[in-house]
Amino acid sequence: MCSPPKRVRPSPIVGNLDSFDQGCIRRELLAFYERGELPTISALLKKVQEPPINFKGCRTSLFRIIRQLGFQYKKVQSGRKILMERKDIVAARKEYLREMNNNRASSHPRPVVFLDETWINQNICVERCWTDPDGTAGPKLKTGRGARFIIVHAGGHQGFIPGALLMFRSKNGSKGDYHDAMDHERFKIWFQEQLLPNINEGSLIVLDNAPYHSKITCKVPTTSSRKNELLQWLASNNIPHDPSATKVQLLQICKKHRSKQEYEIDQIAVSHGHRVLRLPPYHCMLNPIELIWAQVKTEVKQKNSNGNQCLKRTEQIAYEAINNITSEHWRECIDHTLKIEAEFRAKDIAQDHYVENFVINVASDESSVDDPSEEESDMET
Repeated sequence: MCSPPKRVRPSPIVGNLDSFDQGCIRRELLAFYERGELPTISALLKKVQEPPINFKGCRTSLFRIIRQLGFQYKKVQSGRKILMERKDIVAARKEYLREMNNNRASSHPRPVVFLDETWINQNICVERCWTDPDGTAGPKLKTGRGARFIIVHAGGHQGFIPGALLMFRSKNGSKGDYHDAMDHERFKIWFQEQLLPNINEGSLIVLDNAPYHSKITCKVPTTSSRKNELLQWLASNNIPHDPSATKVQLLQICKKHRSKQEYEIDQIAVSHGHRVLRLPPYHCMLNPIELIWAQVKTEVKQKNSNGNQCLKRTEQIAYEAINNITSEHWRECIDHTLKIEAEFRAKDIAQDHYVENFVINVASDESSVDDPSEEESDMET
């Protein structure tokens, strides 16, 4: 009897990047279409190895990163495969940009509120290795160790929302990121008790699709649901159906009424006269509060110079850094985000135009396109 084959774990991604650098890679890839060029892994690698990204990985790692960002090879009419974004990501980005543009162009625009969470480690500091007078090197502190504070806040053109700051110590220490320490109930309490009472009437609240932002009410049954559950869901939503129909038929009816499925946070916002707008997947660079968090963390690192502060002191430094963020800082970050929005609009137009022409004229230049099978075979070596 043969033993089962060993499960081979994929090698780690070399040169793994944070969300900002991933956003830069996305924009760099889409820029190929603006230049009238076909994006390939080899050409993209040359671009991202340059400043400001300075990617240190190889083609294998880059291929895995862009696949995580929602890019994949798509077959066109000629049978050729080209590197493109998933349609759902493109559609979500276009819808988000359209909604933001329509709000700004409205005669009565809604005040926009951007919210997000971040974290600060107790031992966070500027990473460096000091040297003793005798020339011997001192220890380099591991800044990821120690307790962790989770910070939840929101802001807009006028600065941070007064009274909306929530900071608490994570029970998970420094394991994982802040998503492990947050949950829907904690976020919902903050949203109802600290955010909504303090923002302007009829605000547009921008947030991402983190799991604790996205609890669904009236969830549509799935194939794993029992027939009785399907019948109960249809009846509770007053949807006409035949109780004697098969489970497959009932599932089809349920799928046609997915609009009944809503996010709980969105419903809470609407009940208070506000509206929620969700960021496209993998597009944190469209949220200016991400730039604000970068400024906060930079100040904390500088003040926490020895990287060995007590919890109370680290918390105090974090509060000071947040209080030092002004409305001018916010306006600068929002202006920067507006430029990125305009950049994405131009890239989407260029991508649509180029892909359409590529489908029509693909036979005109066969040699300029890398073979995707070659790219994928390289991933295995």
